[in-house]
Amino acid sequence: MAERSPFSLSLLPSLRHKLRPNTQWQLFLISHSPELRPALRVGLGLGIPGTALLLTERSDLLAYAVFGSVVGMYGRDPRRLQRLKDQLLGAALMLCAGICGIAVAPLGLHGWTLLAGGIFWAVLSSVVADHHGVKPGGAFFPLFAFGALGTLPVGETIAIDGLIAFVATALFSILLGQMARFGPAAEHGIKTLPIPWPNIGRRATTYLVVILVAGSIGIFLHAEHLQWTMAGAAVPLAAGNARGRIKRGAHRIAGTLAGIAVLLGLQLLEPSELVIGCCIILLMFPTEAYMVRNYGLALSFFTPLIILMLQLANPVIGIQMVWDCAMGNLLGVIVGIIVAAIIERRPRLQYSSGVVG
Repeated sequence: MAERSPFSLSLLPSLRHKLRPNTQWQLFLISHSPELRPALRVGLGLGIPGTALLLTERSDLLAYAVFGSVVGMYGRDPRRLQRLKDQLLGAALMLCAGICGIAVAPLGLHGWTLLAGGIFWAVLSSVVADHHGVKPGGAFFPLFAFGALGTLPVGETIAIDGLIAFVATALFSILLGQMARFGPAAEHGIKTLPIPWPNIGRRATTYLVVILVAGSIGIFLHAEHLQWTMAGAAVPLAAGNARGRIKRGAHRIAGTLAGIAVLLGLQLLEPSELVIGCCIILLMFPTEAYMVRNYGLALSFFTPLIILMLQLANPVIGIQMVWDCAMGNLLGVIVGIIVAAIIERRPRLQYSSGVVG
Protein backbone atom coordinates (compact mmCIF):
# COMPACT_ATOMS: atom_id res chain seq x y z
CA MET A 1 0.00 0.00 0.00
CA ALA A 2 1.36 3.39 -1.00
CA GLU A 3 2.06 5.75 1.88
CA ARG A 4 0.53 9.23 1.89
CA SER A 5 3.06 12.02 1.69
CA PRO A 6 3.42 14.37 4.68
CA PHE A 7 2.51 17.21 2.34
CA SER A 8 -0.89 15.70 1.45
CA LEU A 9 -1.60 14.90 5.10
CA SER A 10 -0.90 18.48 6.09
CA LEU A 11 -3.45 19.71 3.56
CA LEU A 12 -6.33 17.61 4.90
CA PRO A 13 -7.22 19.77 7.96
CA SER A 14 -7.19 22.98 5.90
CA LEU A 15 -9.34 21.41 3.17
CA ARG A 16 -11.83 20.16 5.74
CA HIS A 17 -11.96 23.61 7.31
CA LYS A 18 -12.65 25.22 3.91
CA LEU A 19 -15.30 22.66 2.94
CA ARG A 20 -17.12 22.74 6.29
CA PRO A 21 -19.11 25.98 5.59
CA ASN A 22 -20.20 24.55 2.22
CA THR A 23 -21.31 21.32 3.88
CA GLN A 24 -23.24 23.21 6.53
CA TRP A 25 -24.91 25.35 3.84
CA GLN A 26 -25.90 22.21 1.92
CA LEU A 27 -27.38 20.69 5.07
CA PHE A 28 -29.32 23.91 5.67
CA LEU A 29 -30.74 23.83 2.14
CA ILE A 30 -31.70 20.15 2.45
CA SER A 31 -33.45 20.64 5.80
CA HIS A 32 -35.29 23.75 4.57
CA SER A 33 -35.98 22.66 0.99
CA PRO A 34 -39.67 21.78 1.60
CA GLU A 35 -40.24 25.43 2.61
CA LEU A 36 -37.70 27.13 0.34
CA ARG A 37 -39.18 25.79 -2.87
CA PRO A 38 -42.74 27.08 -2.31
CA ALA A 39 -41.23 30.29 -0.91
CA LEU A 40 -39.35 30.82 -4.15
CA ARG A 41 -42.60 30.40 -6.07
CA VAL A 42 -44.44 32.89 -3.84
CA GLY A 43 -41.50 35.29 -3.98
CA LEU A 44 -41.52 35.24 -7.77
CA GLY A 45 -45.31 35.61 -7.71
CA LEU A 46 -44.86 38.99 -6.09
CA GLY A 47 -41.39 39.83 -7.39
CA ILE A 48 -42.21 39.89 -11.09
CA PRO A 49 -45.52 41.84 -10.92
CA GLY A 50 -44.10 44.01 -8.12
CA THR A 51 -41.04 44.92 -10.17
CA ALA A 52 -43.31 45.85 -13.07
CA LEU A 53 -45.26 48.17 -10.76
CA LEU A 54 -42.06 49.78 -9.47
CA LEU A 55 -40.73 50.31 -13.00
CA THR A 56 -43.99 52.02 -14.00
CA GLU A 57 -43.90 54.14 -10.81
CA ARG A 58 -47.08 52.57 -9.40
CA SER A 59 -45.72 51.49 -6.04
CA ASP A 60 -49.06 52.51 -4.51
CA LEU A 61 -50.56 49.36 -6.10
CA LEU A 62 -48.16 47.00 -4.31
CA ALA A 63 -50.75 46.40 -1.58
CA TYR A 64 -53.07 44.83 -4.15
CA ALA A 65 -50.26 42.77 -5.67
CA VAL A 66 -49.19 41.44 -2.26
CA PHE A 67 -52.62 40.00 -1.53
CA GLY A 68 -52.79 38.61 -5.05
CA SER A 69 -49.47 36.82 -4.53
CA VAL A 70 -50.84 35.16 -1.36
CA VAL A 71 -52.70 32.83 -3.76
CA GLY A 72 -49.29 31.25 -4.36
CA MET A 73 -49.26 30.04 -0.75
CA TYR A 74 -52.11 27.67 -1.56
CA GLY A 75 -51.51 24.35 -3.29
CA ARG A 76 -48.35 22.57 -2.14
CA ASP A 77 -49.44 19.13 -3.30
CA PRO A 78 -46.86 17.39 -5.57
CA ARG A 79 -49.68 16.19 -7.85
CA ARG A 80 -50.24 18.90 -10.44
CA LEU A 81 -54.00 18.45 -10.77
CA GLN A 82 -54.56 18.47 -7.00
CA ARG A 83 -52.30 21.51 -6.69
CA LEU A 84 -54.40 23.29 -9.32
CA LYS A 85 -57.59 22.41 -7.44
CA ASP A 86 -56.17 23.69 -4.15
CA GLN A 87 -54.92 26.91 -5.72
CA LEU A 88 -58.22 27.55 -7.47
CA LEU A 89 -60.08 27.14 -4.16
CA GLY A 90 -57.58 29.40 -2.39
CA ALA A 91 -57.75 31.91 -5.23
CA ALA A 92 -61.56 31.87 -5.11
CA LEU A 93 -61.49 32.73 -1.39
CA MET A 94 -58.83 35.42 -1.74
CA LEU A 95 -60.28 36.97 -4.90
CA CYS A 96 -63.87 37.05 -3.64
CA ALA A 97 -62.87 38.55 -0.28
CA GLY A 98 -60.39 41.00 -1.84
CA ILE A 99 -62.68 42.11 -4.67
CA CYS A 100 -65.48 42.63 -2.18
CA GLY A 101 -63.14 44.80 -0.11
CA ILE A 102 -62.07 46.79 -3.19
CA ALA A 103 -65.73 47.26 -4.20
CA VAL A 104 -66.81 48.66 -0.82
CA ALA A 105 -63.65 50.73 -0.19
CA PRO A 106 -65.22 53.93 -1.66
CA LEU A 107 -67.92 53.69 1.04
CA GLY A 108 -65.33 54.35 3.74
CA LEU A 109 -65.85 51.05 5.53
CA HIS A 110 -65.38 51.24 9.31
CA GLY A 111 -66.93 50.25 12.63
CA TRP A 112 -69.85 47.83 12.60
CA THR A 113 -70.05 47.54 8.81
CA LEU A 114 -66.38 46.55 8.63
CA LEU A 115 -66.90 44.10 11.46
CA ALA A 116 -69.94 42.54 9.78
CA GLY A 117 -68.02 42.07 6.52
CA GLY A 118 -65.04 40.59 8.35
CA ILE A 119 -67.25 38.08 10.18
CA PHE A 120 -68.92 37.02 6.94
CA TRP A 121 -65.64 36.30 5.15
CA ALA A 122 -64.10 34.62 8.20
CA VAL A 123 -67.04 32.22 8.59
CA LEU A 124 -67.29 31.48 4.87
CA SER A 125 -63.53 30.95 4.52
CA SER A 126 -63.46 28.67 7.55
CA VAL A 127 -66.25 26.46 6.15
CA VAL A 128 -64.72 26.22 2.66
CA ALA A 129 -61.17 25.62 3.93
CA ASP A 130 -62.24 22.92 6.39
CA HIS A 131 -64.59 21.13 4.00
CA HIS A 132 -62.13 21.01 1.09
CA GLY A 133 -58.94 20.66 3.13
CA VAL A 134 -57.45 23.87 1.78
CA LYS A 135 -53.97 24.76 3.01
CA PRO A 136 -53.18 27.25 4.51
CA GLY A 137 -56.24 26.53 6.62
CA GLY A 138 -58.29 28.92 8.67
CA ALA A 139 -59.72 32.29 7.72
CA PHE A 140 -56.81 34.67 8.28
CA PHE A 141 -55.77 35.58 4.73
CA PRO A 142 -59.25 36.17 3.18
CA LEU A 143 -60.35 38.04 6.31
CA PHE A 144 -57.30 40.29 6.30
CA ALA A 145 -57.50 40.84 2.53
CA PHE A 146 -61.07 42.08 2.89
CA GLY A 147 -60.24 44.29 5.87
CA ALA A 148 -57.03 45.80 4.47
CA LEU A 149 -58.22 46.40 0.89
CA GLY A 150 -61.65 47.52 2.08
CA THR A 151 -60.19 50.32 4.22
CA LEU A 152 -57.75 51.82 1.71
CA PRO A 153 -58.53 55.48 0.91
CA VAL A 154 -59.51 55.37 -2.76
CA GLY A 155 -61.89 58.32 -3.01
CA GLU A 156 -65.41 57.97 -4.35
CA THR A 157 -64.71 55.46 -7.13
CA ILE A 158 -63.51 51.86 -7.19
CA ALA A 159 -59.75 51.48 -7.69
CA ILE A 160 -59.88 49.73 -11.06
CA ASP A 161 -56.09 49.79 -11.42
CA GLY A 162 -55.75 48.17 -8.00
CA LEU A 163 -58.35 45.57 -8.96
CA ILE A 164 -56.39 44.71 -12.11
CA ALA A 165 -53.13 44.42 -10.17
CA PHE A 166 -54.80 42.19 -7.59
CA VAL A 167 -56.45 39.80 -10.07
CA ALA A 168 -53.49 39.71 -12.47
CA THR A 169 -51.04 38.84 -9.68
CA ALA A 170 -53.36 36.11 -8.39
CA LEU A 171 -53.67 34.54 -11.86
CA PHE A 172 -49.91 34.80 -12.37
CA SER A 173 -49.37 32.98 -9.06
CA ILE A 174 -51.62 30.14 -10.22
CA LEU A 175 -49.60 29.91 -13.45
CA LEU A 176 -46.37 29.68 -11.47
CA GLY A 177 -47.92 26.96 -9.31
CA GLN A 178 -48.61 24.84 -12.37
CA MET A 179 -45.15 25.40 -13.83
CA ALA A 180 -43.38 24.36 -10.61
CA ARG A 181 -42.13 20.85 -9.95
CA PHE A 182 -41.57 20.29 -6.27
CA GLY A 183 -43.10 18.50 -3.33
CA PRO A 184 -45.27 19.77 -0.49
CA ALA A 185 -44.03 21.56 2.60
CA ALA A 186 -43.18 19.36 5.54
CA GLU A 187 -46.02 18.85 7.98
CA HIS A 188 -43.66 17.99 10.86
CA GLY A 189 -45.26 14.61 11.48
CA ILE A 190 -48.79 15.92 12.11
CA LYS A 191 -51.43 13.48 10.97
CA THR A 192 -54.51 15.15 9.56
CA LEU A 193 -58.06 13.85 9.40
CA PRO A 194 -61.13 14.85 7.39
CA ILE A 195 -63.52 17.11 9.26
CA PRO A 196 -67.15 16.11 9.84
CA TRP A 197 -69.78 18.80 9.23
CA PRO A 198 -70.65 19.28 12.93
CA ASN A 199 -67.02 20.17 13.64
CA ILE A 200 -66.89 22.46 10.61
CA GLY A 201 -69.94 24.30 11.93
CA ARG A 202 -68.51 24.50 15.43
CA ARG A 203 -65.26 25.98 14.20
CA ALA A 204 -67.06 28.51 11.99
CA THR A 205 -69.22 29.49 14.96
CA THR A 206 -66.08 30.00 17.03
CA TYR A 207 -64.73 32.36 14.38
CA LEU A 208 -68.02 34.27 14.40
CA VAL A 209 -68.14 34.72 18.18
CA VAL A 210 -64.44 35.46 18.65
CA ILE A 211 -64.26 38.10 15.90
CA LEU A 212 -67.57 39.62 17.04
CA VAL A 213 -66.34 39.98 20.63
CA ALA A 214 -62.88 41.24 19.67
CA GLY A 215 -64.29 43.64 17.07
CA SER A 216 -66.93 44.97 19.45
CA ILE A 217 -64.29 45.72 22.06
CA GLY A 218 -62.16 47.39 19.38
CA ILE A 219 -65.09 49.58 18.31
CA PHE A 220 -65.81 50.47 21.94
CA LEU A 221 -62.14 51.48 22.35
CA HIS A 222 -62.33 53.50 19.11
CA ALA A 223 -59.73 51.37 17.30
CA GLU A 224 -58.77 53.21 14.14
CA HIS A 225 -57.73 50.12 12.14
CA LEU A 226 -60.16 47.40 13.17
CA GLN A 227 -58.77 44.92 10.63
CA TRP A 228 -55.74 44.30 12.86
CA THR A 229 -57.98 43.32 15.77
CA MET A 230 -60.08 40.96 13.64
CA ALA A 231 -56.99 39.34 12.13
CA GLY A 232 -55.34 38.95 15.52
CA ALA A 233 -58.47 37.28 16.91
CA ALA A 234 -58.55 34.77 14.03
CA VAL A 235 -54.94 33.63 14.40
CA PRO A 236 -55.16 31.46 17.58
CA LEU A 237 -58.14 29.53 16.20
CA ALA A 238 -55.92 27.61 13.78
CA ALA A 239 -54.73 25.54 16.78
CA GLY A 240 -56.92 22.75 18.13
CA ASN A 241 -56.48 23.16 21.90
CA ALA A 242 -55.85 25.77 24.58
CA ARG A 243 -52.09 25.16 24.75
CA GLY A 244 -51.77 25.42 20.97
CA ARG A 245 -53.79 28.65 20.91
CA ILE A 246 -51.62 30.22 23.59
CA LYS A 247 -48.46 29.19 21.72
CA ARG A 248 -49.79 30.49 18.42
CA GLY A 249 -50.99 33.72 20.04
CA ALA A 250 -47.58 34.21 21.65
CA HIS A 251 -45.95 33.70 18.25
CA ARG A 252 -48.31 36.28 16.80
CA ILE A 253 -47.48 38.90 19.42
CA ALA A 254 -43.72 38.23 19.46
CA GLY A 255 -43.51 38.16 15.66
CA THR A 256 -45.52 41.37 15.37
CA LEU A 257 -43.33 43.20 17.88
CA ALA A 258 -40.14 41.94 16.21
CA GLY A 259 -41.51 43.04 12.84
CA ILE A 260 -42.33 46.50 14.19
CA ALA A 261 -38.76 46.78 15.49
CA VAL A 262 -37.46 45.91 12.02
CA LEU A 263 -39.85 48.44 10.51
CA LEU A 264 -38.77 51.26 12.84
CA GLY A 265 -35.12 50.49 12.13
CA LEU A 266 -35.79 50.66 8.40
CA GLN A 267 -37.69 53.94 8.67
CA LEU A 268 -34.75 55.55 10.49
CA LEU A 269 -32.86 55.25 7.19
CA GLU A 270 -35.59 57.31 5.47
CA PRO A 271 -35.74 55.08 2.38
CA SER A 272 -37.26 56.18 -0.91
CA GLU A 273 -40.45 54.67 -2.31
CA LEU A 274 -38.37 52.54 -4.67
CA VAL A 275 -36.34 51.10 -1.79
CA ILE A 276 -39.49 50.48 0.24
CA GLY A 277 -41.03 48.67 -2.72
CA CYS A 278 -37.95 46.47 -3.09
CA CYS A 279 -38.05 45.67 0.64
CA ILE A 280 -41.70 44.63 0.35
CA ILE A 281 -40.88 42.25 -2.50
CA LEU A 282 -37.87 40.78 -0.70
CA LEU A 283 -39.76 40.27 2.57
CA MET A 284 -42.32 37.98 0.92
CA PHE A 285 -39.75 35.19 0.44
CA PRO A 286 -38.79 34.65 4.13
CA THR A 287 -42.44 35.15 5.12
CA GLU A 288 -43.49 32.09 3.14
CA ALA A 289 -40.28 30.16 3.87
CA TYR A 290 -40.94 30.19 7.62
CA MET A 291 -44.76 30.25 7.67
CA VAL A 292 -44.89 26.50 8.40
CA ARG A 293 -41.59 26.06 10.22
CA ASN A 294 -41.73 29.05 12.60
CA TYR A 295 -44.86 31.23 12.59
CA GLY A 296 -43.42 33.88 14.88
CA LEU A 297 -40.32 34.32 12.72
CA ALA A 298 -42.48 34.49 9.60
CA LEU A 299 -44.51 37.31 11.15
CA SER A 300 -41.35 39.28 11.90
CA PHE A 301 -41.04 39.60 8.11
CA PHE A 302 -44.76 39.75 7.30
CA THR A 303 -45.55 42.61 9.71
CA PRO A 304 -43.17 45.21 8.20
CA LEU A 305 -44.21 44.00 4.72
CA ILE A 306 -47.88 44.71 5.42
CA ILE A 307 -47.33 48.07 7.13
CA LEU A 308 -44.94 49.27 4.43
CA MET A 309 -47.33 48.37 1.62
CA LEU A 310 -50.21 50.12 3.39
CA GLN A 311 -48.06 53.20 3.88
CA LEU A 312 -47.26 53.25 0.16
CA ALA A 313 -50.97 53.03 -0.60
CA ASN A 314 -51.76 55.76 1.92
CA PRO A 315 -48.73 57.98 2.72
CA VAL A 316 -50.78 59.95 5.27
CA ILE A 317 -50.62 57.16 7.84
CA GLY A 318 -47.47 57.03 9.94
CA ILE A 319 -46.59 55.95 13.45
CA GLN A 320 -50.29 55.62 14.27
CA MET A 321 -50.48 52.55 12.00
CA VAL A 322 -47.62 50.92 13.94
CA TRP A 323 -49.40 51.56 17.24
CA ASP A 324 -52.71 50.27 15.91
CA CYS A 325 -51.01 47.16 14.56
CA ALA A 326 -49.44 46.30 17.92
CA MET A 327 -52.47 47.08 20.06
CA GLY A 328 -54.95 45.54 17.62
CA ASN A 329 -53.03 42.27 17.45
CA LEU A 330 -52.61 42.14 21.22
CA LEU A 331 -56.33 42.73 21.81
CA GLY A 332 -57.38 40.25 19.14
CA VAL A 333 -55.06 37.48 20.30
CA ILE A 334 -56.10 37.79 23.96
CA VAL A 335 -59.80 37.77 23.10
CA GLY A 336 -59.31 34.91 20.65
CA ILE A 337 -57.60 32.71 23.23
CA ILE A 338 -60.06 33.42 26.04
CA VAL A 339 -63.31 33.21 24.06
CA ALA A 340 -62.21 30.10 22.14
CA ALA A 341 -61.32 28.41 25.44
CA ILE A 342 -64.84 29.10 26.71
CA ILE A 343 -66.62 27.95 23.54
CA GLU A 344 -64.46 24.93 22.69
CA ARG A 345 -63.77 23.18 25.95
CA ARG A 346 -62.91 19.91 24.23
CA PRO A 347 -59.72 19.92 22.09
CA ARG A 348 -60.31 19.51 18.36
CA LEU A 349 -58.67 16.85 16.23
CA GLN A 350 -55.93 18.03 13.87
CA TYR A 351 -57.88 19.10 10.83
CA SER A 352 -57.03 18.37 7.24
CA SER A 353 -56.85 22.07 6.46
CA GLY A 354 -53.60 22.30 8.39
CA VAL A 355 -52.47 24.82 10.94
CA VAL A 356 -51.24 27.71 8.87
CA GLY A 357 -53.33 30.85 8.64
